[in-house]
Amino acid sequence: MRILHAPSARVLLLIAAGLTGAGGAAGCRPEAPTVIIQAPAANQPPRQVAVSATATLEVSPDCADLTLTLAATARKSGAAATEVRAQQTRLLAALAAAGVGIEDIKLAQQTIAPQHEWVDNRQRFLGHRAAITMTVTTRKFELIGDLMELAADAGATVSSTQFRRSDLDTLKVKVRAMALEAAKAKAKQIAGALDLTLGPIVGVSEGNPSYMFSNAYFPQVANVAATSDAGAGPALGGELQPLTLDVTLTYELPGKA
Repeated sequence: MRILHAPSARVLLLIAAGLTGAGGAAGCRPEAPTVIIQAPAANQPPRQVAVSATATLEVSPDCADLTLTLAATARKSGAAATEVRAQQTRLLAALAAAGVGIEDIKLAQQTIAPQHEWVDNRQRFLGHRAAITMTVTTRKFELIGDLMELAADAGATVSSTQFRRSDLDTLKVKVRAMALEAAKAKAKQIAGALDLTLGPIVGVSEGNPSYMFSNAYFPQVANVAATSDAGAGPALGGELQPLTLDVTLTYELPGKA
């Protein structure tokens, strides 16, 4: 008898075809049976179960950022810088008179650069252009129109008006916690229904974040809605936007596969 080992838990008994009963051919002997013993497979993957859940908070903007630019051009760079700083002083005074605090005004950029134009295929020097760009934040959406007019009167141009949520990072933490709790509750429900024992959590992943999870400002559609509603009343304004996150928890299941 020959014994061979193979990688499975089955036992096969193979008997040679020469065993044909008492009337076998003369001079032929039956071969000894061959037994194949297959060992259990090693390194079987662990048993696991993955559970996903989604959490959503509807958020609206609570403040708006106005980007204002002041500019002046002069033959000398120093003169251009002096003029634009004078414009800035007048604008800051007007903003303060309108109730905008200094903490809500931030300098975004300051530049001085030579200006040229092409005349008869030749470059002609025009002077130096000095510019100051500021970001003004307001939480009173009904004042946006007045602030834009005030800025224009002071010589500034409004290049953009964007809406955001000042506590967005805190809300992201809350949504993530909600998704984690929902996933754990779902896992317990599934385990109870299927008579499973949950082991430790061996994997966590996030997916499908909404627009507001990866952007500081609301989409332009919401911005337009907030601006159009600004004069309608004291509401914070802006369309509600979903702050959504998916979470997947992977549990180990104790016991053999």
